[in-house]
Amino acid sequence: MNAAASARGHDDNEGKVDLQFRLLAEMLPQMVWAARGDGSWDYVNEQWRTYTALTAEQLTRAGFAAAVHPDDAARGAAAWRAAVERGAPFAEELRLRRHDGAYRWFLARGEPVRDGAGRVVRWLGTSTDVDERRRAEAGAPAQVDDELPSDGRALLVEPRMQLVEGTDRRRLALETARDVTARRNAEESQRESMARFRDIADHAPVVIWVTAPDGSCIYVNPRWRELTGQTEAESLGFGWLAAVHPSEQEEAAETFRQATARREAFRMDYRFRRSDGAYRWCIDAAHPWIGPDGELLGYVGSVIDISERKEAELLLRESEARFRQLADAMPQIVWTARPDGSIDYYNRRWFELADAQDAEVAGNTWISFLHEDDRQRVLDTWSRSLATGAPYEVEHRTAFPAAREPRWYLVRAVPIRGASGEIVRWYGTCTDIHDAKLAEAALKEADQRKDDFLAMLAHELRNPLGPIRNAVGLLRHTAEQLPALVRACGVIDRQVSHMARLVDDLLDVSRVARGRVQLRKERCDLVRLLRHTGEDYRSTLEASGLRLDLKLPAGPVWVLGDPTRLSQAVSNLLHNANKFTDPGGRVAVALSVTSESSAVVRVRDTGIGVDPATLARMFEPFSQADRSLDRSRGGLGLGLALVKGLVGLHGGTVSAESGGIGHGTEMVLCLPLERSPDPPSARSAPPSSGSSHALRILIIEDNVDAAESLQALLTLYGYHVEVALSGPAGVTTARSFHPEVILCDIGLPGGMDGYGVARALRGSVGLSSPSLMIALTGYGQEEDQRRVREAGFDMHFIKPIDLPSLQRLLASLTLSPA
Repeated sequence: MNAAASARGHDDNEGKVDLQFRLLAEMLPQMVWAARGDGSWDYVNEQWRTYTALTAEQLTRAGFAAAVHPDDAARGAAAWRAAVERGAPFAEELRLRRHDGAYRWFLARGEPVRDGAGRVVRWLGTSTDVDERRRAEAGAPAQVDDELPSDGRALLVEPRMQLVEGTDRRRLALETARDVTARRNAEESQRESMARFRDIADHAPVVIWVTAPDGSCIYVNPRWRELTGQTEAESLGFGWLAAVHPSEQEEAAETFRQATARREAFRMDYRFRRSDGAYRWCIDAAHPWIGPDGELLGYVGSVIDISERKEAELLLRESEARFRQLADAMPQIVWTARPDGSIDYYNRRWFELADAQDAEVAGNTWISFLHEDDRQRVLDTWSRSLATGAPYEVEHRTAFPAAREPRWYLVRAVPIRGASGEIVRWYGTCTDIHDAKLAEAALKEADQRKDDFLAMLAHELRNPLGPIRNAVGLLRHTAEQLPALVRACGVIDRQVSHMARLVDDLLDVSRVARGRVQLRKERCDLVRLLRHTGEDYRSTLEASGLRLDLKLPAGPVWVLGDPTRLSQAVSNLLHNANKFTDPGGRVAVALSVTSESSAVVRVRDTGIGVDPATLARMFEPFSQADRSLDRSRGGLGLGLALVKGLVGLHGGTVSAESGGIGHGTEMVLCLPLERSPDPPSARSAPPSSGSSHALRILIIEDNVDAAESLQALLTLYGYHVEVALSGPAGVTTARSFHPEVILCDIGLPGGMDGYGVARALRGSVGLSSPSLMIALTGYGQEEDQRRVREAGFDMHFIKPIDLPSLQRLLASLTLSPA
């Protein structure tokens, strides 16, 4: 087959692109594609196939969806249809899927090729990578791509150009030509082919040029003239160099001469002058055109405008420089990592602490500085963040060479995502929190010491209150006919109760603040609770010359709460009203139910009132309404703070209202209602059939005053009472006395405390266990009560003992005579 016949056969092959265009397209270092006049694709070059792993046939079947990002496919297809329908140039930026599934932004351009009648018979197009520019505009870092050259230029890899089909067939045609007609036909075919090549190149959307073997330009398409303003004559030969930036002309010419001498492909960046005088960056890439006998026929190349990408790279470099300057000025460690977690940057602070050089940045050298007790926890947390993309935050100790000791750091990092949502970089900081950690530990230690001190203080204050209260009971028993002595006993008893309340408030406020109060919630009737609390406090108010009014609903109002703690809160409000209301005044307690499913308790007094400034801080600990020098109203300022804490634990609120000085105060306490069904009514306990008798009571107490005064008082009540002043003495006395009730102090001398006494008595073989063991202690915290129960005590009384409560308890013990 001669060359002319080959050309005709190729033209007749439907769906194929001209051979000369194919040879040119395969040499170009960018994506090239072609389509029929109706817009259906029928050719893609090697660069396209390498990037997408798709052929023209696959694109024809699947359309844009085969290679374009799903979010861009509809827009791209619509723009392409519109261009085909109008016969107008096509230009659209789209994300194309790479063979490994990653997406990059490309500018797709297509130009129509028309016949003599003006009909569009073909489309020629290119796809140029603009991903870096898009990322720069979006403020995202450049995407790392191991398949691209090190300078980050996408799709400018050296094309694999093999002139096989055209050159072999031409050589075959020439070698087998037997007559002049065949040779003339081949020459004519070559001229026709070159004409078609020029026609195709003239319509290409990029600059295409051809040189002679010596490197002088023999053809450049109109696109070059459009960009530079040079005429065809000015650009031929070596005239094209005049459009190159003066500072880069010599380097461009030398690159061309060296490539020509070695017959190698080349690529170079330079700036060319546009027709308006501005300079733009381009990539000029070319490949040698080898003849059928191996001779160098010239070079074929293309020029691609990369100014936008260069500008994006410049912006990225400037942004990177600003970031590094800012990071180096920061006192924290600043770092970045690749998507796999390997570190690729540290700021200056890292090198100062790590005593490291720049070459020691990469990888995971930071792991060696981690404290061994924190290392696995840190690595597990970092691995989870890398796997899930969740922000990274962890506190750990790092032992830097420049530091005297391992120091605590707060480490945080966030992922930076690319256009397709993939993580492209991690940005992180390490903030030294060592001093804050030490301060936190010191605060915890100080808080614990404070708790221990308060517990010890309460114990030491309660111990002397016990014998004082016992002495008051003795005096009252013997001084019924002496009014002055009765009044004195009343004064002492009230002041003991007041001091005991101060101690309880001090401890309770501390426990509420630390969240260590454990509520024993149950369904309780708020009406009954307020009635009992009010009646219990009525005598105190009346002793102060005040009247108490209770305005309560006829039916029950159910709440879920700890009755003891709720009663304590209401009692504190009554105590506050009593303290700040002059004799002759009135205190009213009212309960109502709101439509918002809340029970509202109002405690209103006619006292001195509160100014607005004090009203705003009434529920703060140690806040005082009475700041006069005489401190006639007294108190530690803890009662209302305790009310707020206890009510808050029940899910409620408390507030204060006052019309000002002289207009009284109203405390408003709100609690959520309990809506569960009413419980069955409790049955009355059957009367005891046992006969009462003189109980045998053993007091184990090392405080002689407390022990002897309580013994004397209980003896007056008609009980048989023995006393032991130490733990071992108490166990010995119990074995001989066989007490029915034991009142035992916890803090005892002699090597056996109250816990030891309880365990000894409960575990003694042959010793008849007492019917009731009661612990007496100045320690009243939750932990103390738990230890009391675990040791075997039945009850826990906090000093000073409430004598009426103890008396009621002892009277209720109806034991049969021995």
